[in-house]
Amino acid sequence: MNCLHIQKLIHPHHDGELDAANTLLVDEHLADCPSCFDRSRRLSTLRGALQNQDLRFTAPAGLRSNIVAAIHRSTESEREAAPRRPWFQYAGWAAAAVVVVASVLALHFTSARRDDAMVAELVSSHVRSLMAAHLMDVASTDQHTVKPWFDGKLDFAPPVKDFRDAGFPLLGGRLDFIDGHSAAALVYGRHKHFLNLFIWPATSPESAATRATQRNGYNVIQWSDGAMTYAVVSDLNAAELREFVGDWSGK
Repeated sequence: MNCLHIQKLIHPHHDGELDAANTLLVDEHLADCPSCFDRSRRLSTLRGALQNQDLRFTAPAGLRSNIVAAIHRSTESEREAAPRRPWFQYAGWAAAAVVVVASVLALHFTSARRDDAMVAELVSSHVRSLMAAHLMDVASTDQHTVKPWFDGKLDFAPPVKDFRDAGFPLLGGRLDFIDGHSAAALVYGRHKHFLNLFIWPATSPESAATRATQRNGYNVIQWSDGAMTYAVVSDLNAAELREFVGDWSGK
């Protein structure tokens, strides 16, 4: 498949809209083509930049209560002025309600699509690391070797843990690029399976519970402790992957 055709698929690939066959074709091409991979990376950067909080407007805390109060006042006033209004005079309120409901549904749909796109990107990064023989920039089973390796290469210090005694030995780490920003990728083993644990700074101080999903045969679990955001990807079965997350979280 040539670059021109792949470039037409990069946007739906980022949005998680491709079927399994086309997703695999794009992943394979990106692993071997620096030009198309760079185009994909720039798209991730743009998407990450558009999530900048400075581009968003947060409505004042009292706006909702003010709107609700204004609606009540207007409704009461209209009731007193015309207690027997024809039904069609309420069409304006019905239309407004439809707009509000549609806005809520659109927000929910946008959030769901973003979550799906994130899962697609995580799985693609995991697959690329295996196919391009670039699983690790630093190969070491010693967490005191892997952790210092990231110094100066990232603008944050990722935590590094080893779970050899639990059956998940640390194998090394590398730099990666997720959701428009740099991320640390720690590589763990489990029998003949590899686990990629992606780590980057959290955007909210609130912790987030684990969310487990599956895409193209790969299991993905995401969570946050309020300081860092984590996402682990592997073809390991879901139960053992949850066991790994429990070991990492100390649960």
